[in-house]
Amino acid sequence: MNQQNNSGAPSFWGRLFMVGLPGPRMDAVAREMVRDLQVGGIILFARNIETPEQVWELCKNLQQEALAATGRPLLISVDQEGGPVQRLQAPFTIIPPARKLGLEATAREVEALARQTARELQMVGINVNLAPVLDVARGLDCPLGDRAYGQDPELVAQLGTAAIRGYLAGGVLPVAKHFPGLGDTRVDSHVDLPLSQSGDPTRKIDMIPFRQAVAAGAPMIMTAHLLVPEWDSRAATLSPVILQEKLRRDLGFEGVIITDDLEMGAIATRQTAPEGAREALEAGADLLLICNNWQAAWDAAHLLTRDAALAPRGQDAALRLRRLREGISLPAHGLQEVKEYFRKPPEGRGRGD
Repeated sequence: MNQQNNSGAPSFWGRLFMVGLPGPRMDAVAREMVRDLQVGGIILFARNIETPEQVWELCKNLQQEALAATGRPLLISVDQEGGPVQRLQAPFTIIPPARKLGLEATAREVEALARQTARELQMVGINVNLAPVLDVARGLDCPLGDRAYGQDPELVAQLGTAAIRGYLAGGVLPVAKHFPGLGDTRVDSHVDLPLSQSGDPTRKIDMIPFRQAVAAGAPMIMTAHLLVPEWDSRAATLSPVILQEKLRRDLGFEGVIITDDLEMGAIATRQTAPEGAREALEAGADLLLICNNWQAAWDAAHLLTRDAALAPRGQDAALRLRRLREGISLPAHGLQEVKEYFRKPPEGRGRGD
C-alpha cells in the first residue's frame, strides 16, 4: 500500500476524512483507519462507548497510533449536544435539551455548562464536540425539535456563542451547525433532502447565529444537507456558492468546514458517499464525515486520487486541518484521575477538578 504523503496517495486524502469505528476497542479496523488511511479524525457513537475509563483508553490508543503514523494528533469527536443527542451518558454530566435551555437558562449558565462538558470530554481524550446547534427552528413541523435553542435568532445566537466560549475555555473545539440553517425545513435530512421553506434570498434569520459564531471564533462549522433554491440547485454540503461565497466570503469564516454525515439519506438517496465526498471537497468542505461505512472512506480516498484537478483544493483543506490538529493539546489526565473524577456526583465536580 502506498503511504507516501503526496496528493496521489490515499493517505494524503485520508487526512481529509473523519470516520466512525465499529466498536469500543482499538481493533483492526481502527488501526487501519488511523495507521494506513491516516484519517484526520474519528467520531464516537454509542457503539464505541462503555465507561469513562474505556473511552479514555480508546482515545489514548487512537492518539498513540496517530502520532506514530503521522506525528499529529487526531481530531476525536462526539455529538454531545444535550437532550436527545448526547452519546456520553451518566456518569458524564447530563445536558438538558437546547430548547429547555433556551426557555430557562441564561447565557452565563449555558457557558458554564459547556465549560463543564468540555472539561469532561477533554479528560477522557475527546477534543471536538459537534455542538452547538445554531439552527433557528420555527414551526411545529421542524424536525430539529428540542435540539434547537428556539425560534428567536438573537436568542439562538446569544446562547450558541456562549456555548462556543464555554467549550473553548474547557479545552474542546466546538462545531457550530448546521450551515446555512435547517430551521425552516419540514423533512429530516437523515431521511431525505430538506427544502428551505422561507423563500428569503437573504436568509437573514438563519444567518444571525452563524455570523455571531464566526465573530466569536468558532473554529469549525458543519454544513447542512439542505436545498436552498434561492441560492443554488445543489445541496448546501455540495454547493460552492453556499460554502465558498456565503460562508467564506460573506461571513468571513476562515476555519474548518466539516460536512454532516455523507451517508445520510439527503445525500445517499442520490449518490454514494465517495461521490458525495468528492463533490463536497470540490465545493469547499475541508473535513469529510463518514460515520458508519469505513470502507466507503477508503473508496472515497481512492476516488479522489484519480482526480488531479482536485489537488489544489485538497492541499488547501489539508493545510487548514493541519493547523487545527497541531493546535490540539493531548490530555494529561491519568486513568486513576479519570476514575476518581467520575466517582463524584456532577454537583461535586468543582472547577479545580
